[in-house]
Amino acid sequence: MTRRICGVIVIALMVVVPAGCGSKDSSAKAPTKAEFLKKGNAICKAGNAKSSAAGKKIFSKGKPNAEKLNQFATATLIPNIQSQITAIGKLTPPKGDEAKVKKIVSSAQQALNKGKANPALLTQNNAGPFANSNKITIAYGLKVCGSG
Repeated sequence: MTRRICGVIVIALMVVVPAGCGSKDSSAKAPTKAEFLKKGNAICKAGNAKSSAAGKKIFSKGKPNAEKLNQFATATLIPNIQSQITAIGKLTPPKGDEAKVKKIVSSAQQALNKGKANPALLTQNNAGPFANSNKITIAYGLKVCGSG
């Protein structure tokens, strides 16, 4: 069962998030794509580590039931993923990539909204509502964000 729990955590973290849609500061200099990816992947890495640590603590006590999984999704995954989407959304995208980054963030938010409506979707052994978002996130280069 530990393997399933780890799988749930990894899949839930895969949902995590992709890049941001722009800075509130219009005078901010646009970063290079490499700089943007470095910052975005760092946000996801930190968020993934936080969720993973919480999951290990909660699930180390044995087989989780549906209630525990739902509680983990609601109390840990959803706020963590939302925090990552928000943080990355505040990053200034690389010049010329604004639409791509906006699509990534929008896709991640739509997927998370589905998870908010049905937290069980976030604890399955698959990418759940984040399948499409993960594809475009990884294709852009935010590999940590799109693969947990």
